[in-house]
Amino acid sequence: MELAGMLLTGGFTYAAPPPPILVEYLVVAGGGAGGGVGGGGGAGGYRTATGYSAEVSSTVTVTVGAGGAVSTSGSSNTGTNGENSSFGSIIS
Repeated sequence: MELAGMLLTGGFTYAAPPPPILVEYLVVAGGGAGGGVGGGGGAGGYRTATGYSAEVSSTVTVTVGAGGAVSTSGSSNTGTNGENSSFGSIIS
């Protein structure tokens, strides 16, 4: 997530400044990993919109999902899925 020009990763909370504001968000899940012998991984799903309401003195929990783990045990095995990301109740 980018907030005021900074790229943020991991879990944290965002404190909304007063007065109540409407937030534009882009939530991207971690992408899936590739297969055992050069298979490409998949992109993470995303959700974006405007109008997420943040109340005065409220916090919004943000989670950044990790990408999937690559398979190392042969060509027939697939990598794992990426993890979900969230912004408050918005999950991707």
